[in-house]
Amino acid sequence: MIGRWIFVRGAAMGRRGWLALAALFALGLIALLPLRLVLALAMPGTVTARSVEGSVWSGRIADLNAGPLPLGTVEAGLEPLPLLIGRPQFALSREGFSAKVAPSRIAEANGSVVLPDGLGGLPVTSIGFGDLSVVMDGGQCIKAQGTLNLTLASLGPLLPDAITLSGQARCEKGALVVPMRGPQGMERLILKLGGDGRWQADLTLTGLPQETADALKSSGFDARPGGVGIGTGGTF
Repeated sequence: MIGRWIFVRGAAMGRRGWLALAALFALGLIALLPLRLVLALAMPGTVTARSVEGSVWSGRIADLNAGPLPLGTVEAGLEPLPLLIGRPQFALSREGFSAKVAPSRIAEANGSVVLPDGLGGLPVTSIGFGDLSVVMDGGQCIKAQGTLNLTLASLGPLLPDAITLSGQARCEKGALVVPMRGPQGMERLILKLGGDGRWQADLTLTGLPQETADALKSSGFDARPGGVGIGTGGTF
């Protein structure tokens, strides 16, 4: 009797009913899709985390690292509207930082990230973002806007104060380039990031007293026209 009732109900439901049921089933699977699974497919190998919890729409990523940037523990969720054009984009947020990230792009990055280990050979203590957006295509930077700033710790007893440099992001010969200046205009830093993940940073200080310049050269800086400088780099 029960089997006959199920058969009759199935026959009465019709094609539209079965399609609606299948759609509801698919939506249920998507709603419960683990964030960990989607991140593994969408994010590059340089993005690592200690753990990933929750669904694809609302989850948490613990100790998230994007190359040399330790982003900490962030709330993360897949945004539905970009999916309509076939682009998985995640909204990341924590206190003091937020961004939207997708394969080969970052958008609306705001806030700051502390760098306890510096940036290569530079004593960078933090990196800040101001509406930063970057789009890469085929390993080439095709669009960049917004600001980036770096804060350097004291470079020695003769330069005891921290230095903050900032500049506008742009694309140049396929690379992301951010030329930065300090508050006095005598501090200049050029940060370059290629599509292959390699980055370079070159710092130049001009107008220094000879005693200060000599002290910096003894700590690894090299002589530059009108001042001293140091370069460093790595892989993002």
